[in-house]
Amino acid sequence: MPGGPSGIGHGHRQKPAAPPPRYPEVAMALADDLDRQAAPRLGIGFPDNSRGLYWVVVTVPAQEDNLEASSGLGRLMAQELSCALVAKGYNVQEIRKASEIVYDRNQGEFILTRDTRALARRHVTATLVVAATYTVLPGEVRFNVEVMDARNNNIVAMSSRSLAKTQEVAALLGRSGLSAVGPTVSTVDTASFQRELFPYLR
Repeated sequence: MPGGPSGIGHGHRQKPAAPPPRYPEVAMALADDLDRQAAPRLGIGFPDNSRGLYWVVVTVPAQEDNLEASSGLGRLMAQELSCALVAKGYNVQEIRKASEIVYDRNQGEFILTRDTRALARRHVTATLVVAATYTVLPGEVRFNVEVMDARNNNIVAMSSRSLAKTQEVAALLGRSGLSAVGPTVSTVDTASFQRELFPYLR
């Protein structure tokens, strides 16, 4: 009977499906998983948070079938991963900093660059490097991320997450990648790392 406990359309409405996670949520989930794996291997404990002792460089995720190419989506996810790791307490380095601020009357002021000739530092010293690839599937983009200890090339954490292939994501994938090779990351030995980190011990 209409209006009764078994009436159609009363009390049996399906909840709308939750929207798929977007870039910040996927990046934070990756950062949480990477941190959970890396912390015991790196000796990060509580209550003292020593994440800030690690100098992290986040590189742009590359296409799985072409490690020299990326996209607007890859560059966006690199930014999101950097944000998530900073929020976790890691010391993330900005490797795109130019040697000087560039002023443009129409566009504004800029300090970031991908022109290797204009970089403040051509070689970056890091203790942890975040590298990633992505694979485009029919309904999703799968990201595989790893954290490497640059001092010995050991992988200290790995994680994978998927991003729904919405129209927005597809548009970002369609943007052409930059062909210029970015600055290299040099490794440091433990002794020099300690000297740079604690100069008063010299």
